[in-house]
Amino acid sequence: MDLANALREERKSAELQHLDKDFYQQVGVYLTGLAQELSRVDDTFSVEAQILQDTLKSEKNSVNKLIDQRVKKIVRRALRNARSASREDAFQGMTEEEAEIYRQMLSAIASGREVILAHVAHTERPLTGKKDIFREYEVVRLLDSVPMFAGVDGKNYLLAKDDVAVLPVVHARNLRNKNLASEVKIER
Repeated sequence: MDLANALREERKSAELQHLDKDFYQQVGVYLTGLAQELSRVDDTFSVEAQILQDTLKSEKNSVNKLIDQRVKKIVRRALRNARSASREDAFQGMTEEEAEIYRQMLSAIASGREVILAHVAHTERPLTGKKDIFREYEVVRLLDSVPMFAGVDGKNYLLAKDDVAVLPVVHARNLRNKNLASEVKIER
């Protein structure tokens, strides 16, 4: 088994490289075999023992890095698929364990997004609704042009003579008091 090569190939691509469904079981058998082979060596300071120790350490390191690389790709795939309706080929190239990670990530991301979107929906200011627009805004006709100003509602207003505008009451009152606008009566 060549874990270093599998890691190298995984790093080369943005997409998951194909692994057998039971790849990690195979790795477990392989590493167990190396450990057993090492335990059968009589002289732990021999060249053979050192080579086996180095190989075992290197292979464990490679498999840990391989797992990290693949999990990053799985998380990106789950994030991408949680935002779209497309789930095609979602499990392509995954082992059984990775498919379970993907399912859990997708579920967590999707439910987390729903919670966030529910909070956002409750904090958005409705366009119409509880507030009486006639109490907060007033319709006026401009008697003269006024320079642009920022309203208390966060909007910028640039008004010219004879414009008819719906303004927050405070601005409409100020313009009327300065004889720059007159109120337009609207029957409800």
